[in-house]
Amino acid sequence: MAHTRTTRRRWLAFFALTLTIVFVAAPARAGAEASAHYRQGMAFKEQGKVAEAIAEFEKAVVDKPKHGMAWASLGHLYKKKGEFDKAVDAYEHATAIIAKDATLWSNLGMAYFRANRVDDALAALVTSCRLDPKNAEVRASIGTIKRQKGDIPGAIQQLRVAVKLAPKDAMHHNNLGIALGAGKQNEEARKQFEQAIALDGSVADFHFNLGVAYRRDEMVDEAIAAYSQAVALDPNKYQAWYDLGLMHRLNHDNDKALEAFGKYLEIARGKDPEADKRVEEEIDEMGGTVKAPDGKDKGKGKGKGKGKSPK
Repeated sequence: MAHTRTTRRRWLAFFALTLTIVFVAAPARAGAEASAHYRQGMAFKEQGKVAEAIAEFEKAVVDKPKHGMAWASLGHLYKKKGEFDKAVDAYEHATAIIAKDATLWSNLGMAYFRANRVDDALAALVTSCRLDPKNAEVRASIGTIKRQKGDIPGAIQQLRVAVKLAPKDAMHHNNLGIALGAGKQNEEARKQFEQAIALDGSVADFHFNLGVAYRRDEMVDEAIAAYSQAVALDPNKYQAWYDLGLMHRLNHDNDKALEAFGKYLEIARGKDPEADKRVEEEIDEMGGTVKAPDGKDKGKGKGKGKGKSPK
């Protein structure tokens, strides 16, 4: 009888051990499978196979919901595909798991921004900045969003820091110039645009923004030079053609004004009906010919004809 009880206890102990082993091994296998899916996803990602990579990363987070790097990789690929709501969801999971990674918070902020969730974007970027205060890109993004939200002093403050942290980044100087212009600090805005151009003179927008700054201070000849460089770099920069026409008109050079306005209508007719109407009125007053959308002449204007208008 004692022998029977001993044997029974041994069998019960064996079954208990077996059950324990099975219970512990299941999550271990799940973790191993998640790691395998993650590695395969990274391999597909490096090969440029986005759909296949996403499928593997999704399997990884199903097997291991707290796989932060898999969530981060999903966020990156969804953002790359332009699926910003999915990118937001993935980065939210990633930051909940890896809470002190400044890059993840920055990526979440930009995903929010692309998903038109501006307030959430700003909050995420501020968190990123707290974790890494010396990241110039994050500072610049915060500044740009603050400017768009109407917080001009806050924008200028952040963009000044971005310029200080990365003084050779032309875009930071340009963005600071835009914020300064919005704050009616035109002289300093011009200096920032000039610095941006000195660092990279191949960007049409930098020259256009400098032209706007000159126009605001009624520096007509300087504005004409800047706008002319903008359209030389980008002939489809219709905003520059529009402003260039206005500046030539103010400079009493009807020939060049007509040419610029004609270019504007050729490129951008229909984008801004009010601007179209003003351009056509300007052409008409100078005696020029307004081209219809089909390319045919609408007829000569009632002005005094081409050439320099009387000063």
